[in-house]
Amino acid sequence: MENTCPRLSETSPCLPGIVAESLEDIIYVSDPETYDVLWLNSIGQRRLGIESFHGCKCHKLFQGLETPCPFCPLDRLSFDSFYVWEHANPVMGRHFLVKDKLVFWEGRAVHLEVAVDITAQAEQRKSAQRRLEIERTIVECVRILLREQQLSSAIDKVLDLVGRQYGADRAYVFEFDVYSEDSPRLSNTHEWCAPGVVPQRNSLQHVPFGEVSPWFEQFKTGKDVIIEDMALVREQYPEIHAILEPQNIRRLFVVPLHLDGKPGGFIGVDNPRMDGRDLSLLHSLAYFVDVEISKRRAAEELRFLGLRDPLTGMGNRNAYLAACRALKDRADGSLGVIFIDLNDLKYVNDTFGHERGDEYIRTLSELFLKHFRSRDIFRIGGDEFVFLCENMPEALFNAKIRSMLKEGEERFPRSIALGAVWGRQAENVESMVQEADRLMYAEKQRQKAERGTGEAFGSFPK
Repeated sequence: MENTCPRLSETSPCLPGIVAESLEDIIYVSDPETYDVLWLNSIGQRRLGIESFHGCKCHKLFQGLETPCPFCPLDRLSFDSFYVWEHANPVMGRHFLVKDKLVFWEGRAVHLEVAVDITAQAEQRKSAQRRLEIERTIVECVRILLREQQLSSAIDKVLDLVGRQYGADRAYVFEFDVYSEDSPRLSNTHEWCAPGVVPQRNSLQHVPFGEVSPWFEQFKTGKDVIIEDMALVREQYPEIHAILEPQNIRRLFVVPLHLDGKPGGFIGVDNPRMDGRDLSLLHSLAYFVDVEISKRRAAEELRFLGLRDPLTGMGNRNAYLAACRALKDRADGSLGVIFIDLNDLKYVNDTFGHERGDEYIRTLSELFLKHFRSRDIFRIGGDEFVFLCENMPEALFNAKIRSMLKEGEERFPRSIALGAVWGRQAENVESMVQEADRLMYAEKQRQKAERGTGEAFGSFPK
């Protein structure tokens, strides 16, 4: 088969040459055996910034390689059709749709390549793909937050996903540990590190708010913190630079974390290697963490209220039963048990009304709390209280009882009937409570024999 097209050249008037010069695509011809560039259109020369291609090897000119390209498609080319592929060119920094085939030129087979610049389309496709990856990561983060029983474990697993998605060195959460008008501080509460990256969490506890306050001023304006020039940070915010520089941070993304609508800290990544500044994943994470923390706080508050006596703030019967179950599982340790009954509560309610009865209970509860730890005291009935004092020395236990009874007798004579037992080992909590209850009842009967009904309340302020 004889080729009838004249030699292509920079000044060739033939139709193929005119077409090749009029296109925005890069077109070249090379020798498939020697890799010498035989012809290159003007747009290709301008893109490469050269005036002459003569004596150049295609792999050196287009790829900057000293040897033939390992991905060269020559072994897959034919005369019948184009071999089509895509390539990100490192020399020009552009993405191309490449079409290669063999053609006859001046009586010999040569390699023809047409490279169409599709950088814009590739970036759009890459952006769409990354958007899809981010959305998938967000869905998985939500699943983790909903599935995990422990919020701390859930946040740690979510940070793992986020750190990997951003190609970061670290992903972390900072929360306010003290938020007062005088000295607010923040602590690094959760941290994920890429392999080989030194953790920083332990050294980032109780950081004074003033050192990162510029970030929160930026958050107030609806802006995120994006650092890509550490020299600028050193000049404008030396305090922040002093924190970041020892961590080998070169780039940083941070978004605010709000808890119940108030500033709660921030979530960030160090040295993200992803292209661009897409912070949507961090924003979504901050939102879902806020929702999950708020939800779990509400659940915890409900659980707490379910274990609290609303009148005194002490543990209620549910809390008492839970404490007894916990003591059963305890390996060792002493236990002191006190059973108290308030004298004449029914008389007070019937005679003066329930408001005065409630005040009677609250006042004596304050007396109990003055002498014993609040976590040890439970109101298990209208006028009944049980104290479970773990690991309290017997001498101290008895001294506290004497001190409490002495003050109680001075302020509200004969208002308290008390029974108490102490043991080196809390082997049978129920038996100890029953014994304290028996001693309390005996004391109540003794007091009742010595006085009339309502005498205890007679000293209570009216």
